[in-house]
Amino acid sequence: MSAIQVVVRPRPETAPSLALAPLYGLFDVLVDGVNITARLGEGQALALLADLGTAVSSLARGRRDRETLQLYTEDEAWEIGLEADGADVLISVFRSGPSPQVAVHERRVELLELRRAILIALEEAPVRQAPAAIVAALGSARRLLDTPYPSFGRRPVVRASATIAPRPVGGLGFMAVSQLRCTPDHAASARGSELERADLHSLLARGSFGLVCRNKSVALGEACLFLLAERLLMLADDVFDAWRAQRAVFRRASVDGLQLSVRRGPGDGPVTLSVRAAHAAESEQLSFPELDPRTLVNAAVRFALELAEAYRTNDPGQARNLRLKALFRAGAALSDSLADSVADDSLQNPEPESYRSFGLPRTRCERGTWDTVGKMRFLPRWVATVPNIDLRATFQCGERLIVGSQRETASIERATGQVLWRVPTSRAASVVTPLGLARLHPDGAVVLHDLNTGEARFTTHIAPRANGGATGALVNAAGLPKLLVLAEGDRSVTAIDLVSGDVRWRFTARRPANYRVRRAGKLILVAGGDSALLALDVTTGEVVWRVRDRLPFSGEMTIDHDAVFALSGGPIGPTRLHHADLWSGEVRWSKEIDERPASGQGPLLAASVVAIPTRDRRGTGVSAYDRSSGVLVWEQAPGLASPTTAFLAVDDMLIANSASGALLCLDANTGTLRYNQVFSRHVDADQPRRLEPVLRNGALFIPQHQVHVVRPRDGEVIGTIPSDLIPDLLRVDEHCNVYVAEESGHVAAFGVAARLTLVK
Repeated sequence: MSAIQVVVRPRPETAPSLALAPLYGLFDVLVDGVNITARLGEGQALALLADLGTAVSSLARGRRDRETLQLYTEDEAWEIGLEADGADVLISVFRSGPSPQVAVHERRVELLELRRAILIALEEAPVRQAPAAIVAALGSARRLLDTPYPSFGRRPVVRASATIAPRPVGGLGFMAVSQLRCTPDHAASARGSELERADLHSLLARGSFGLVCRNKSVALGEACLFLLAERLLMLADDVFDAWRAQRAVFRRASVDGLQLSVRRGPGDGPVTLSVRAAHAAESEQLSFPELDPRTLVNAAVRFALELAEAYRTNDPGQARNLRLKALFRAGAALSDSLADSVADDSLQNPEPESYRSFGLPRTRCERGTWDTVGKMRFLPRWVATVPNIDLRATFQCGERLIVGSQRETASIERATGQVLWRVPTSRAASVVTPLGLARLHPDGAVVLHDLNTGEARFTTHIAPRANGGATGALVNAAGLPKLLVLAEGDRSVTAIDLVSGDVRWRFTARRPANYRVRRAGKLILVAGGDSALLALDVTTGEVVWRVRDRLPFSGEMTIDHDAVFALSGGPIGPTRLHHADLWSGEVRWSKEIDERPASGQGPLLAASVVAIPTRDRRGTGVSAYDRSSGVLVWEQAPGLASPTTAFLAVDDMLIANSASGALLCLDANTGTLRYNQVFSRHVDADQPRRLEPVLRNGALFIPQHQVHVVRPRDGEVIGTIPSDLIPDLLRVDEHCNVYVAEESGHVAAFGVAARLTLVK
C-alpha cells in the first residue's frame, strides 16, 4: 500500500524540487516520500486543493474515469492527471506546452487513502485571509467528500499491446512497443462529438523504443512515445528545411533521458543521426552517418503517423484530441511537403500556339512630349477632404477618381473635384474593373459596385483568406470571358463572372499555399508558398503547364512578351531565378542568386538584362543577369541605397527611388551610375508611404516629400508639384495631370499649365 499525505503548511526553508523548480508555496502531495505537486504559490495552492477534492469526489462517485487539474507559474503551465484504475488512482504530473516534461508518471495510490488525506488537508487549510470564492470552493469540496456515496466496483484500466513498426524506407526505420489504453466504441461515442480538447494526459503512454538502420537493430530503452514522436517531427522538419535550402543544421532532442541528434553540413551532403539510450554514458552514443536527409524525414513521419493511428484505433475518442490531431496534421503536412519537393511532375504545354495568339506586346520605353522639351508647370485644380482615407482603395478610373475610406466610397470627377456619388462601405480590398468596382471583404464577400451610381450590382461569397491579403487578376480582353480571378482560402483560385456574379471555375491545390495570381493573355499564373509554378487556362481553369522546383516559389514574378521570370526560395537559404517560356512552360534557364532578394519586389526587365533587387542589413543592392543565358552580368552589393527603395526599369536604365531622399539611375547593361539626385526634406515624417516612380508621356514622377518630375535619360528636374501634402499615393493620368492623396485624409489635383511653343 502506498503512503499518501496531503500537506498544507508554512513555506519550508528547503530548496524546491529539481523536477518542478519554478513552483513553490504551501501545498504538497507526498506519495511514498515523493513530492507529486512540488510547491505552489500561495494564491493557487488553496484553489488547487479545492479542485483536487472535487476531482477525487468525481472519481469516487463514478462520474468520471479521468480528471486533469491545471496549475501555473509565471512562464509555465503544469497539469496533474488523475485516473481511476480499479480501487486505485494513477497520479501523473507533467508540464504542457510546446516542450512537455513528465515529472511523475502514473504513481499508484489507493483511492480511499487519497480521499482521506485530502479531507484532513481541507480541515487544516488556513482560510482566514483567503478570498471568499476560495473559501466557498473549499467548503463545497469538503461536503462532496464527506457525503456518503455507494461503492463502485471499477474494472482496471484496459490496455492492449501495440507495436509501431513502419516498414523501413531507404534503410532507416523507427519502432516501438507500448501498452495503450483501450476504450470501447460505444463509450467513446457516448461522450459526444461536439467537444474537442487538448488532452495530453491520455497520451502519456511509455514504451520501449528503438530503430533499424542498414539491417542493424538498436534498442534505446523506454520513453514516452507521444512526446518522442513530437520531438522526432521537430527534428525532421528542421532537417527538411535545411535540405531544401541547402544549409547546415545541428539539432538535438531529449525525452526521458533518451537523446537523438542530427547534424549536416551545407550543400546537398548527407545527414548524420546520433542516438544515446536512456541513462547511458556519453561515450556510448551511436552514430549513423551518410543518411539521405529525405530518408530521415520519411522515417520520422511514418513513425509519428502510425503512432497516431494506433492511439485512435485503441481509443476512438482520441480522434477528438487536439494534441493528437496536431501531431497527425504536422506529420501529414511534412509528408506532403517532402512529396512535393521530390516530385517530378513538371508539365509542358504541347500546343502553345493556341495561347500564343493571345500574347503580350514587348515592353517598350514610353517616349513622349516631355522626353525632349523644357520645363513643366503645374496649377492647383481642387482639394477634397476624405476622413480615414484608404490608400489601397483609391484609383484613377477614366474621368473619375474612386476614393475609399473607412466608412464610405466616393466617386469624384477628376476635372472639377465634384462628388458624383458616395455610398457607405466598410474597409475592404478593391479592384477596378470595366464593369464596376469590386470590393473584397475580409469575410469573403465580393461586392461589385456600379461605377456610374455606386449601387451594388451583385454579391458573391467565397472562402476568406487567412493571411497574405487579397490578390487576384482581371480578365478583360477580346475573345475572353470577363472574369475576376481571386486567390480563395488557403489553397484555391476562383474565377468570378463579372456580368452574372457566378463562380465560373475553382482550382484547388492539394496543399495549402499563400497564392499570388497574375494574368498573361489566356493564362493565369499562380505561385506562392508551393514548390510549383502553375499556368491555368482562363476559360476552364485547367492546368496548362507546371514548373516544379525543390524550393517553394515566392510568388514574385514578372511577365514580358513570351517569357516569365519567377523567384523561388525561402526566408533563409538559397534563392533561384527561373526563366520559363510563357506559353509552353519550358524552363530556358535557372540561376542561383547569391544575395537575398528584396521582398515584395519582382524581377526588373530591362533591354537585355533581368535585374533582381537585393536587400540585407546594409541596405539595397542590385544583381543583373543576361536575359538569354542567365549569366551574371554585373552586381551592386547591398548598401547602394537605403533598405526601403522602389525600382523601375526604363529601357536600358534602372531607376531607384529611396526613402533617404536619393534618386539613382543605373545603366542596365553595365551597372554604372548615370546620375544621382538628392531631394531635401524637412523631417523624416515627410517620407511618403509609397515610393514607386510613375512614367507618363516621357516624364518621370518621383514621390518624395514633394512630387518631383525628372527627365529619365539625364535626371534633369523639369518640374515640382506645388503641394503641402505628403504624396502617400500618387496617380498621373494620360495628360500628366497629377493626383496626390495623403493618408491624413486629403486629396489634391494638379493640372499641367499651358506650354509656349515656337511657331515658324
